[in-house]
Amino acid sequence: MSKPLPTLDWLHVCDHAFRDEAGKLCMIGLFDSLASVKLPGSLPMLCVALGLSDGLGDYEVGLQIEAPSGKAQNMKLPIVHLADRNAKARAVIRLAGMPFEEYGTYTFRLVLDGAPVEWPVHKLDHVEAQQQQGGAPPQGNPSGMPPLPDFPMN
Repeated sequence: MSKPLPTLDWLHVCDHAFRDEAGKLCMIGLFDSLASVKLPGSLPMLCVALGLSDGLGDYEVGLQIEAPSGKAQNMKLPIVHLADRNAKARAVIRLAGMPFEEYGTYTFRLVLDGAPVEWPVHKLDHVEAQQQQGGAPPQGNPSGMPPLPDFPMN
């Protein structure tokens, strides 16, 4: 009998992820778009956080990042062990200075025992930012406040 593949409950890209003193996973700055004035674009650091459940045993885990052209980067991660079907695994992958060499949509996908997981994935849109007059890079919201939510508030 073969072991069951675990369920990928979620996969998110964010600015920072960590465990707090109580062991809870914290994610700060979830995002799904990145703007760059020129190529390659990059961030000093980004994190990929994921949650697995409903497996049993040891699993080879990887992260695949597919560029808009279809070119893929594959990263091998440590083995994940799920002691029983009720066990949950939470992991954070920190990526420092990863270059975004193309504009378009990047797909972040988990790989379990050599097979890419088709869903859920995280789509990240890398867009070209417009330079301001004088060649200065675009500035954030001048008020210092975060942008308004993109869903209706009642």
